[in-house]
Amino acid sequence: MPLTLPAVPNALGNIRNVFTSGLLSLQGLTNPLNLSHKQKVIVILIDGLGAEQIMQRSGHAPWLNSLLSKKSISVCGFPATTSANIASFATGDSPGQHGLVGHRVWDRKHDEQINLLVGWNERTDPRVWQPRQTVSERALALGLQCNVVAASEYRDTGYTEATMREANFIAANSWQEKLEAARAIVNSKQQSLTYLYIPELDKFGHQNGWSSSGWAAMLEELDATLRSFCEQVPKDTGVVITADHGMIETSKPRQLVLDDSYDKSGSVQFVGGDTRVNYVYLDDIGAVDQVVADLEPFSYAFDAVRTEEAIAANWFGEVLQPARDRLPELMLLAKSDFTLYHSKYFKSRSFDMIAHHGSLSSAEIRVPLIRIGF
Repeated sequence: MPLTLPAVPNALGNIRNVFTSGLLSLQGLTNPLNLSHKQKVIVILIDGLGAEQIMQRSGHAPWLNSLLSKKSISVCGFPATTSANIASFATGDSPGQHGLVGHRVWDRKHDEQINLLVGWNERTDPRVWQPRQTVSERALALGLQCNVVAASEYRDTGYTEATMREANFIAANSWQEKLEAARAIVNSKQQSLTYLYIPELDKFGHQNGWSSSGWAAMLEELDATLRSFCEQVPKDTGVVITADHGMIETSKPRQLVLDDSYDKSGSVQFVGGDTRVNYVYLDDIGAVDQVVADLEPFSYAFDAVRTEEAIAANWFGEVLQPARDRLPELMLLAKSDFTLYHSKYFKSRSFDMIAHHGSLSSAEIRVPLIRIGF
């Protein structure tokens, strides 16, 4: 089976420009999103709400759908997963620069797997694993207020320290509470940049699918709530609505458990990443061809990509050594609606999930980039 390098959009990774542009807008400076000068900028990131989901469930999101156009759809980074993309959003850097390169990675120094969203420990100092200056730190250095409005459970996590350090954390649990907090911010006189995080659709979608009636009801409520908020913001405020990735639904028959093929060569050290993009770590880089050959019976379901080729094709942006050390030797990118597993390394609950993300389908990488008031 030949190793294949799929084509990727030129805009891959443009999410890194969003929060940075908000900061530049406050300064009245030219920025990648062409945001005009504002006193307050609110960036609302809706986890998992891809452009495809808005368009396909447009009856439940009439307001958001009415704002979608060619100019208001962008592309998240690769892989299409939260840990990599919110880190890019929060730093203005590519995954290869900030080093948070996937959902689950292998820490070669300590021979252990690390979940970069929730698996931080005493050996993974957020300021070491993500040493790049964050947008929130840049704002503070300029004397500007930077707020994070998110659920209280995220306040003291390693991931928040890695991505939003020095920001003013405002705990609010429901999206209604978050938008109330944002309303207080925009009605104040203080110049500020605010990141507001809404994870509910992603969580519900994973478990129930974005084609479910429950997900549609949540979207409908969120659409109306966002419209009400945005229609009341003062003229000195701009709002950006975006997402870190989209989703694709799958089913049990499309789940491929690859344990025997992965284990055949004896060279596979760990399988990380996501169900839609497996990161395959080998103890011998020379074993790539053999591992790919062992996986041949399932080649209809994925593209096998040498990581070095993806790096050369700029999938991760500029790749610094810490990021390279965390990347695998081989990646399997799921095609169509397949999901890929090694049962030793993927938790049992991942087999019960209906919606997934990580690969390069349009449903996973196309995200809204809606600008209001600029």
